[in-house]
Amino acid sequence: MNDIDSITTAFKNLGNEISYKKICEFTDNQRKEYKILLANLEKVNSTKQSSSEKGKALEDIASFVLKTSNIFDVYQNILTSTNELDQLVRTNNKGKILFSNGIIDKRLKSFICECKNHKEKISVTYVGKICSLLSTTKNKICILFSYYGVSGKEWKDSVGLIKKFYLSKENEEDRYCIIDFNIKDFISIEKGNNILQIIEDKILALQNDTNYIYLLSPHESEKKVLELQEI
Repeated sequence: MNDIDSITTAFKNLGNEISYKKICEFTDNQRKEYKILLANLEKVNSTKQSSSEKGKALEDIASFVLKTSNIFDVYQNILTSTNELDQLVRTNNKGKILFSNGIIDKRLKSFICECKNHKEKISVTYVGKICSLLSTTKNKICILFSYYGVSGKEWKDSVGLIKKFYLSKENEEDRYCIIDFNIKDFISIEKGNNILQIIEDKILALQNDTNYIYLLSPHESEKKVLELQEI
């Protein structure tokens, strides 16, 4: 039985949470490299570094998380007729098999990512640009990688705009999902979470207008992650 058959069987027998961990599982070397990338991201954001250095640190760790998921190909700095995409992500051959079996959300067949390592939370103005970007492409998901996350809460500022943009389409399958992926999420991956589960949980949080933290299972080993998410 090959790896894809094993993963497909795992989904049927064990459910998404365990299977996502299997798909995205780091090797020992990848785990060590991730720790280095995470430490660098935290360092450049806690010291006086140039915008280019901060941007590169974020792009490096974002690309690493996507590529080591084992199911995505990542294309950097893609030009469209109207915009430049930081990252265009598509399922590779392994991902297509999982996609065809209904294991992966169909919206992840192709999606975009933006990396913005600003010195503060991402403003509603920039999130508005992401809304416009999604509206002019065929993609339904944009992962917005940043350090501090997006501004606002509930229905205010960037958080509110993300919710309103999501609800702008009547049919669930047509709705746009902007995924706020920040330092707390990068830390949670170091503690054992994975990008597929984070994406799924955050989409579910949009669907139910709730905080994604409440969707995480509060295992003993994850308490520190939960505490970080509540800050």
